[in-house]
Amino acid sequence: MMTTPRRDHRRYTILMTVLAFIIIAACMRLPIPGIDLIPASLQLAQSGGMERLSLFALGTVPLFSLLALVELVRLMAPDLTERLGHAGWPRLLFGIAVLLLTALQGYGVLTAFVTMGLMADTLGAMALGIAAFVGVSALLLWLNDAIRLPGLGSGIWLLMTIPMFSRVPREIVMSIQTVRSGIMPPWHLWMLAGAVVVAVAIVVALNRLLLATGRDDGMRQDTPLSVLLWPPFLAGIATGYLMVVPIILLPASLETAPWLATAMHTVFMSVLIPLFVYGYFRQLPVDRRADMKPILTVVALAQVLLCAGLGLLHLIVFAPAAPTGPALIVCVTVVLALRRILVSSRRQTR
Repeated sequence: MMTTPRRDHRRYTILMTVLAFIIIAACMRLPIPGIDLIPASLQLAQSGGMERLSLFALGTVPLFSLLALVELVRLMAPDLTERLGHAGWPRLLFGIAVLLLTALQGYGVLTAFVTMGLMADTLGAMALGIAAFVGVSALLLWLNDAIRLPGLGSGIWLLMTIPMFSRVPREIVMSIQTVRSGIMPPWHLWMLAGAVVVAVAIVVALNRLLLATGRDDGMRQDTPLSVLLWPPFLAGIATGYLMVVPIILLPASLETAPWLATAMHTVFMSVLIPLFVYGYFRQLPVDRRADMKPILTVVALAQVLLCAGLGLLHLIVFAPAAPTGPALIVCVTVVLALRRILVSSRRQTR
């Protein structure tokens, strides 16, 4: 029986996805070289897991930070990125930048561990720890290029969701324990469950809507889901910088009224998300904009509703399992993409 290239690609994607789960799961359980496990045991008890002292302590932050920067440049200067996309050196430069950022962030993390007395203050221990972090980022770079889920473009979204999914069982157990201990009333947990169900249904509907539009000519293959995934994260990054202003100007007010910081964060997100969605709208062919305008308007409003609603929910429900809007959007979208691959593979085998 002959196999088609498309079928081989699905098998390769499934294989690389399984490999990504194995690699990240292993890195989340292996301690950083040089960590003193005796004092670290107390740190593990306080932080709730091995991840903070593992090879995956930096997570996908270095890779995702630079991918977000590239996406921002693509929105602001699409012609420039189109020209550079045909050259090989930008990808090489991007990889080097990711590894350099990893080394810099790794040095900061290891310095904090030295200050906490969790590892020896020696050049060898520092160099070994940085090398371990850089090696993990190199693996993530490779997986990011190797994995292509349908409609998602690069594999960064899958790499981000793996540690998120690994925390879900622990966070659910912790939320149930807070209810049993009386710290949180039971109706908080029911409110959280209801909000998550509604949010998941909205994300599923948005995926179907955008994937249907992606079949039309004139659109980039991964643009439909890019406009769903990127704006909340880009808005979150920009909001983090904007929040520096009230933190500097209104420190006393934010300390006495913690809800004020959440309200400001929600306002910033609600303004920035539609702006980034508009950036994707501007990249559409002129003859497609009239048809896509109401669709992208619905997408932007839904993103604001999800991010603002789940953000404000944190003011009411103090549960570890409460997700953020961007995290829920990407998790549901990745699960749907994996489901499409599995369903398509089963149909091919029949």
